[in-house]
Amino acid sequence: MAVQENPIAPSLEERSVINAIMRQPSMVDYPGHLGVLMFTSGCNFRCGFCHNPDLIGAVDAKTFTFATLKQRLDKYREEWVKAVTVTGGEPTIHAALPQTIHFLKEEGFLVKLDTNGANPEMLEKLLPELDYVAMDIKCALDHYPTFVKYSQLDRIRASIKLIMDKAKDYEFRTTVLEGIHTPEEIAAAAKDVQGAKRWLFQPFVPHENLPDIALRSAPRTKPSILEECAKAAAPYVQLAKAR
Repeated sequence: MAVQENPIAPSLEERSVINAIMRQPSMVDYPGHLGVLMFTSGCNFRCGFCHNPDLIGAVDAKTFTFATLKQRLDKYREEWVKAVTVTGGEPTIHAALPQTIHFLKEEGFLVKLDTNGANPEMLEKLLPELDYVAMDIKCALDHYPTFVKYSQLDRIRASIKLIMDKAKDYEFRTTVLEGIHTPEEIAAAAKDVQGAKRWLFQPFVPHENLPDIALRSAPRTKPSILEECAKAAAPYVQLAKAR
């Protein structure tokens, strides 16, 4: 895969791929830094437990101009924010994502990308500018076609390899559902991330508009289950941790 040079800086009148920004800075989304969370719309997965279901199908949602984005960044800079996390939806489905990432970097911010790993070509273009990448490992890859309705597993594997080989810093992460993410499931998933720097396990949190109606009343994942998953992953990666 050929690596594309940094995009030309956009004019302030052009539109970014960002269509929503969390109002308050966060201490949990960018490791070690006070950061702001920015959202893109649309996704090519169909996860029943998606925590941002309103963004799944909204591919053509209205987005911020770079002028408006700059105003927001200036405000956050005054609040000592040094980092931006671009999440979704799935950011890499947007062809114009490199321009937005380049703009954020030119504004002097550390940039983290959240991704499902389905677009390795886009990921390779972005890696030289990204400071941190967080990629979801939804389950064992053989179960992706039923669990998240995505079957191009070679693309997921390509993204895993790119991140492990070329990312400046990174984590893999799994949202754990009780009864699904068993120690056996985690061990099966571990085969594709063996040797990774970090694999983090976070709780499933039910809410009323989850795509899978049955999961709306499912329990929040117990800390003990997260610890079991981290223990199952520990032999395969440098750091396995419940979050």
